[in-house]
Amino acid sequence: MMKWTAPAVLTAALLAPITAGAAYSDSVNVKKIASYTSAAADEDGGVAEIVKYHAKSNSFYVINGKNQKIDIVSLEKGTLAKKKEIHIPSLVNSDTFTYGDVTSISIHGDHIAAAVQHEDYSKNGVMIVMDLNGNLLHTYETGVQPDMLTYSADGHYLLSANEGEPRMGLKNGVDPEGSITIVDTTTDTVKNVKFTDESVIADDVHIRTGTAATDLEPEYIALSGDGTTAYVTLQENNAVAAVNFTAASIESVRSLGYKDHSKEANALDAARDGKIHIETLPVLGVYMPDAISAVTIDGEDYLLTANEGDATEWEEFVNVADFKDWKENLADSSMKNSTAYDKLEVLTDLGTEAIYTLGGRSFSIWKADTLEQVFDSGSDFEKITAERLPKYFNWSNDDDVMDKRSAKKGPEPEEIKTGMIDGKLVAMIGLERIGGVMTYDISNPENPVFLNYTNTRDFNDKIAGDVAPEGFDFISAENSPTKKPVLLVANEVSGTVSALEYRGTNSIGKKGYVQGFNDGTFRPDQKVTRGELSAMMADNLDVKGTGSPFKDVPAGSRFADSIAAITDEGLLSGYSNGHFGPTHSLTRAQFAAIVDRYMTNTCENAAISSYCSADEEIVKYSDVKDSYWASNAIQSVSSAGFMNGYGNGEFRPDRTVTRAEAVKVLHKVFNRETSSANNATFKDVEADHWAFKEIQSAVN
Repeated sequence: MMKWTAPAVLTAALLAPITAGAAYSDSVNVKKIASYTSAAADEDGGVAEIVKYHAKSNSFYVINGKNQKIDIVSLEKGTLAKKKEIHIPSLVNSDTFTYGDVTSISIHGDHIAAAVQHEDYSKNGVMIVMDLNGNLLHTYETGVQPDMLTYSADGHYLLSANEGEPRMGLKNGVDPEGSITIVDTTTDTVKNVKFTDESVIADDVHIRTGTAATDLEPEYIALSGDGTTAYVTLQENNAVAAVNFTAASIESVRSLGYKDHSKEANALDAARDGKIHIETLPVLGVYMPDAISAVTIDGEDYLLTANEGDATEWEEFVNVADFKDWKENLADSSMKNSTAYDKLEVLTDLGTEAIYTLGGRSFSIWKADTLEQVFDSGSDFEKITAERLPKYFNWSNDDDVMDKRSAKKGPEPEEIKTGMIDGKLVAMIGLERIGGVMTYDISNPENPVFLNYTNTRDFNDKIAGDVAPEGFDFISAENSPTKKPVLLVANEVSGTVSALEYRGTNSIGKKGYVQGFNDGTFRPDQKVTRGELSAMMADNLDVKGTGSPFKDVPAGSRFADSIAAITDEGLLSGYSNGHFGPTHSLTRAQFAAIVDRYMTNTCENAAISSYCSADEEIVKYSDVKDSYWASNAIQSVSSAGFMNGYGNGEFRPDRTVTRAEAVKVLHKVFNRETSSANNATFKDVEADHWAFKEIQSAVN
C-alpha cells in the first residue's frame, strides 16, 4: 500500500466574510416532552452516553459510564424517574476479566447487549447479552476496546467496532490492532476480523504510523438494508470500511477525501476572536466522521456521516497543533502572515502543502458503493447557530465562552440518525459542543432540505439543561407512546436524557387553520371564542387530542379534540369549576397571554429563538400598569410586533378580540407567508379590508 500524498496547495484568496441571514426557518415543530437525569453533570462527559428504547415495555436504557451502570427508565411525559439500574462490573468481573468501561448498548427483541472494555487498554473486551431486567444471558469476547455495538435487523448477528487505541503512546505502550467482532447469535460463533489484508485498503487512506492493522481504529457501525454489509467509520484515518459480516471479510477501506473551505458553500469561522466571522479560507477540512447511518432511497444505498473530527493525542503520539506553532512549515499561504488564525487547530501529519483542520462541521451523504459524496451541509450548522444563538455562537460544552470552538471544530457534529416524520425520510444530527439537534429532509439525497434546529440547553450557566448530545435513538410514530415520532437524546456532559417529540409541519402558507361560514361570509368583526381559538392553534400546530376533560365540552362536540390538544400543550387552561367556556370571548389581555405562552414555548425549543432573546425596547401603555396580571405578556408581544396598541398610547386590555384581529396576529405568530390573492374568498371581506391578506392566507 502506497503512502498518502497531499494534494496541491489551495491558492484561493480570502474572500469577504459571509453574514448569516434569516434563511433557515423551521418547517417542523419539535417540543421537549420529557427529561431524565442519570447523575450529576460532569464537564468531562461520560454521564449519559448511549440510549436505546424498548417499545414493548415503553422503557429506555441509558449508559452512565461514570457510575458504571445502565439505567432503565419508563418513557412518559414530564420529569422521569429510574425504574432500575444494572451494575455492569458485577456482571463481567472475574478471575480473567476486570471491568474498564461500558461504551455501547443495542436492543433486539427482549435482549439487551452491551459493549464492555477491559481495564487494561491492550486486552480484549467483551459483549454481554442480558434480559430486560439485566440478568446475564451470554458473554462473548471481542477485540480490544469495543467502542460501539449493534444487532442486525433480524438479530442473527451482533457486531462490535473495536477501536484499539494506543492510549499510553507508542514508546511506552502498545498500539493494539483495530478489529470488528462478529457474533452469529444462532450458533454463538465468534469471529474477529482485522485489517491485515492491505490489498483492500485504498492508497489514499491516511495511515498515521505503523501498519494498517494497528493504525486503523473502528469507531461506529451502520448496517446495509439488505443485511450483508457493515459500514464502519475509521475516524482518525478519515475513512470508511465495508465489511461483509455474513462472510466475516473486509471488502474495502476508502478515504473520504477533504472538504474545500475556500468554496463559499463551505465557509467557516476559524478565528477565535469573540466574533461571528464566517468566511471562506484556503483550508481543507478532514471529515473524520464519528457516527454513520445507512439508508436506501429509490433503490440506491447511501451513507450519512456526522463529520466531527478527532485528533490523535496519546502521550508522544500527537498529530495536532495550533496554527501559530505550525505555520512556518508552510511554503506559501495567504493565511501565513495573519495572526487571526493562530489558534486554529491543524493536523500536522498530512503534509505542508495545504492547511488541514479537523472535521467538516457538517453532515454528508455518500453513495455507499463508491463513497462518492452527493451532498454536504456546508456551512449550514455555523450559519444556523449564528442566526439563532448569536450570543452563544460556538460555545463549548463545559463553559460559557462565546466563539471558543471556532478554531477547533466549531459545533462538532457527533451523532446522526434517520427516521420517518410525516411521510418524509429525515436525518437528525446532534451538535456536541453548542448542543441541539439539526433535522433535514433527505428524501432527495442530492438536495436535502433543512427542517428544524432545536436546542434545549440552558445558556444561563456553563452546564445547564441538556448539554453535549452524544447518542440518539429514534422512536417511530408507530412505536411511540405519544403516537408521534420521538427522538431520545443522551447528553453526556449534563447527564440528562431528553425526549423530543416531532409534531408535524408548520403551515407556512400551505394549510388553512380557520374557516368561513356556510353562507359565504367570514364575519371578521365577530368576537373570536375560546373554542375557535383552540381550533385555529391546534390546526396550525398539527396536534390532536381525544375527548375533553371539561364538563361543558362533551366528547364529540365541535371543538372537543382541539381543546383537549391545546390544553395538553399548556396554551389554554380551564376554569376552577371544571369548565372551559368554549363559547366565551377573549379579551386582548387574555389573547396576549396565550400568544406569549405559545411563543415562549416555541422559543425554548429554538423554533423562533429571537423572541426570547430579543433586545427591543420595552413597549409601555398608559392603561397597563406594571402590577397588571398580564403586563409582562403584553410588553413581550408588543415588543416583538405581534400586537399593537392604539394611537393614544393605550392597549385596551379588556377589549374583546375579533376574528379578523385574531387572524392578523396569528399570521405573524405562525410565520405564514402573506397571500398574493387579489380576489376575495368571502363576500364580507373585500380586497381593501385591513386584514384581507392575512385572512386569505389563513383559509388557504
